[in-house]
Amino acid sequence: MKCKWVLRLAAVLLIFQTVWSPAQIFAEKNDTKSLLNQLFDKKKNNVVDKKKDEYAASKQKTDETIISSMVESSYSDVLAQWKKAGLKAATNHRLSVPLTKSLQAKGHTTEDNGKKAVRFDEKLKELAIPVEVPESGLYQLQFDYKPLKSNVNTMERGIKVNGKYPFFEARRIVFDRKWESPEGKFPHDEKGNEYPPELKEVGDWQSAYAMDASYFEDEPLLFYLKKGKNTVTLEYVREPMLLGQMHLSVPEALQSYEEYQRGNEAYKKPTKTIKVEAERFTYKNVPFIQPVSLPDTNVEPYSVKKNLLNTLGTPGDKSFELGGQKVTWKVNVKEAGTYHLSLKYLQDQKVNMPVYRTVLIDGRLPFKELKAYPFPYNESWKNETLGDEQGKTYSIRLDKGEHTISLIVDGQPIQRTVTTVREVMDNIKQLSLRIKMGTGNAVDQNREWEIASQIPDLKKQLSDNAEKLNQEYAYLKKRTGKKPDAARNLKMAAGQLEKLSKNPNDVPDKLSMLDQGSGSASQQLGDLLAELPNQRMQLDRIYLSNSELPAAEASWTKKWSSQVSKFFLSFGENASQSKKKEKKLTVWVNRPQQYVSMMQQMADQHFTKKTGIKVSFSIMPDEQKLVLANAADKSPDVALGVSNQLPYNLALRGAILDLKQFPDFKSVNKRFAPGAMLPFYFDDGVYAIPETQNFWVMFYRKDILDALHMKVPQTWDQVLNMLPELQRHGMNFYTPLSQAGGFKPFHLTTPYLYQFGGSLYTKDGMKAAIGTDEALKGFELMTKAFTIYSMPLQVPNFYNHFREGDLPIGISDYETYVQLTSAAPELAGWWKIAPQPGVRDEKGHIQRWAPGTGQSALIFKKTKQKDEAWKFLKWWTSAEVQKEYGTKMEVNYGPSYKWNTSNLAAFKGLPWPDEDKNVINEQWKWLKDVTHVPGDYLLEREISNAWNSIVFEGENPRKALEDAIVLSNREMKKKQEEFGYVRDGKTVKKIKMPKFREK
Repeated sequence: MKCKWVLRLAAVLLIFQTVWSPAQIFAEKNDTKSLLNQLFDKKKNNVVDKKKDEYAASKQKTDETIISSMVESSYSDVLAQWKKAGLKAATNHRLSVPLTKSLQAKGHTTEDNGKKAVRFDEKLKELAIPVEVPESGLYQLQFDYKPLKSNVNTMERGIKVNGKYPFFEARRIVFDRKWESPEGKFPHDEKGNEYPPELKEVGDWQSAYAMDASYFEDEPLLFYLKKGKNTVTLEYVREPMLLGQMHLSVPEALQSYEEYQRGNEAYKKPTKTIKVEAERFTYKNVPFIQPVSLPDTNVEPYSVKKNLLNTLGTPGDKSFELGGQKVTWKVNVKEAGTYHLSLKYLQDQKVNMPVYRTVLIDGRLPFKELKAYPFPYNESWKNETLGDEQGKTYSIRLDKGEHTISLIVDGQPIQRTVTTVREVMDNIKQLSLRIKMGTGNAVDQNREWEIASQIPDLKKQLSDNAEKLNQEYAYLKKRTGKKPDAARNLKMAAGQLEKLSKNPNDVPDKLSMLDQGSGSASQQLGDLLAELPNQRMQLDRIYLSNSELPAAEASWTKKWSSQVSKFFLSFGENASQSKKKEKKLTVWVNRPQQYVSMMQQMADQHFTKKTGIKVSFSIMPDEQKLVLANAADKSPDVALGVSNQLPYNLALRGAILDLKQFPDFKSVNKRFAPGAMLPFYFDDGVYAIPETQNFWVMFYRKDILDALHMKVPQTWDQVLNMLPELQRHGMNFYTPLSQAGGFKPFHLTTPYLYQFGGSLYTKDGMKAAIGTDEALKGFELMTKAFTIYSMPLQVPNFYNHFREGDLPIGISDYETYVQLTSAAPELAGWWKIAPQPGVRDEKGHIQRWAPGTGQSALIFKKTKQKDEAWKFLKWWTSAEVQKEYGTKMEVNYGPSYKWNTSNLAAFKGLPWPDEDKNVINEQWKWLKDVTHVPGDYLLEREISNAWNSIVFEGENPRKALEDAIVLSNREMKKKQEEFGYVRDGKTVKKIKMPKFREK
């Protein structure tokens, strides 16, 4: 009897396994987008497959699936669900909770000016605050805080309620800093050209609501708390601060202008106009919002001879255009009354679309119509007097005394469009992956695909996504009353999707229209998503007035006289220069204007004042002009921003100075990583010093790796072991070789050789050494990663794929770091860096060797100011100057201008996150750049050719390398003969290779 029951049970289990296999359940959606939906989908609560729910419910709690272990819906979706469920704001108006009540605060409490607070730094990973509320409902959270140290980085925390993030936006809550702009005249150089003043952070206590960091939600976020005991947990993300109290409150009802103006009846209308120059703001919450000089007769002040700071938010400086950025002006009102508020602005960037600003008076919104106020597209300067759509102007009542006017960049009106574009891009990515899985990722133009039968909903998916984009275009058109040309990519992408939907079976052959290539629908939407949230607008003046305002545009006579003055002044400048030739050190810089302007300011303020040596900086658009200038005897004294390959070629031809001739060179040389100096050696001399330093580190999405329960790999073996799990979900690991074309530069290939103990050249530098067993091992890893382990062969842009999540981990450099820091706010706190993976040697140590030299500085041999040029280089590369320069560039121009100085001591003092600086410094310990020898350019090319022949043609690695060695040695010998190292086939002069002691 027992045997029969056992057999019956076994049969049932067999049928259950066959029909209800967990592998089959998960295979239904086993692609990149499915996984990312499980992690981040804004509407996952409505689309989770029932079978997965039932299967997950049967699992033990300790074996949570990816779908239940990670992230939340968006705030807008969660709020809609709460309201649908009947949840409302609590009636209790305000409740204050001391954060010192938290058990985790013990040992971290302090007192600041009599105020009890918690010292919340990196040592305190999270702060769990017990909260007891009298009723269930939705609450706003407000915090009293104070920065612990001055820094350009924002203070960020995550907020959990009862152990979970209630919505995605709660993962990153920003606590703004407050920066004060000093009063008085702007500083200026000897010619009278003005530049932004030194900023001062106001380190006082502040109070702020928990807001959406992107400001797509322009009201404080709401959090649901149940009646009784709750726990609100703050998680440390970035930058230390003091926290005082947390306040729970309910949203205040905003009054309309109609209600507001009822209080204006007792006020008169003053006749005097109050004028405020926009560039003379008092406070800002982002340090790089700066006054800008605009040479335009339409703005005030203006000078034909000088560059005066006269506007705020000029396009190109990337300031005051991102959601949540705030600027405040102090206004002294001498006569109480009601005033019309006008702004003189220029918004010619978003064609036929407005940008939005929320207007605060004395820190509060006077009425709801001033929230997300639109400033329409206009090709010329315009005075916008705030008012309604019917043309009725608003009157703002102000008592006598000091008041503040604040403008906040507000992206809330375009939130739905941004959300829709992201959803469509996600859908396109999912469709593309399904198509690739259905076709085996093979493109055959001679084959007829029946993809519509494999993906029955393909036609509907394409047409539905096209319809969504068309609806968003119609929505923007309705808001503006015009065709929103700035959002034309919506129509273009929709058109491509509609075209593909007509013949779905042709999609595999036209995948470049969907998701691949620069003109694909996905790329069109990606470009739109990069620009749409930006709210650029130039401001010249703010008026409080009841009178007629001055014309926004200058008269034609003023414009004409300005042009005439410029014409005659150009002759005067040339004449004065010809009469008196002032001795100056000429420095050519291969960088944009912002970098050069800051260099000139600092040199004038410090170097010239200290040494008496005047310096003239000029922009060098192309460093190859240095070769031409040297040939024409018109070379500068010093060149900065030079690539690390050019100094060797110039030294080989005797064009630049050997810096070892200076007696204090050794002390200067200690400022830099030893491996960074290798490219600048030639015949026992050193002909340049590093100015910047690149770094190749591993970037990873912490959220995705956590969801997959993966550890950050330390070695290449660990990378290869994680690939099957990544690829099972449609993801992969990225190496920079994927972004290079047919030519693979040394800095991409040498890490593999170095880490296995290989070398490019023989010890005497006369021949290629890539045929050794060590080099072969490195080369095999470099090729098998693609031929056997299926790493992506071509990745146009790692940054985009990293944001989307299909390449959640990979090796990249400084440029990617800057992009993620400055242009991926939604990922802030959820991506990290680590030293790049290496190879474990016989002693168990991990070898992480990689190049990293950036740009360099050199002195030309033809200079007549050799000592002065060296004094300048010593000053410029000193720790104090590099730290000040890097800080000023980031403060003035934002995180996209992070300065990766080569001075190791200076780098430690830059305003970068300490966690990241520690990783970069660790990787720099393994910095080993490429030493140059005559003819090495062909070795670089032949390594690339060998890689291509192995990966694409299946060539044997040893055979490919042997061919590369023969061709490289032939060219190297030819160059050795040209430069006098070899004569008649015999070595007459040795190549002096630099000595580099490895760890």
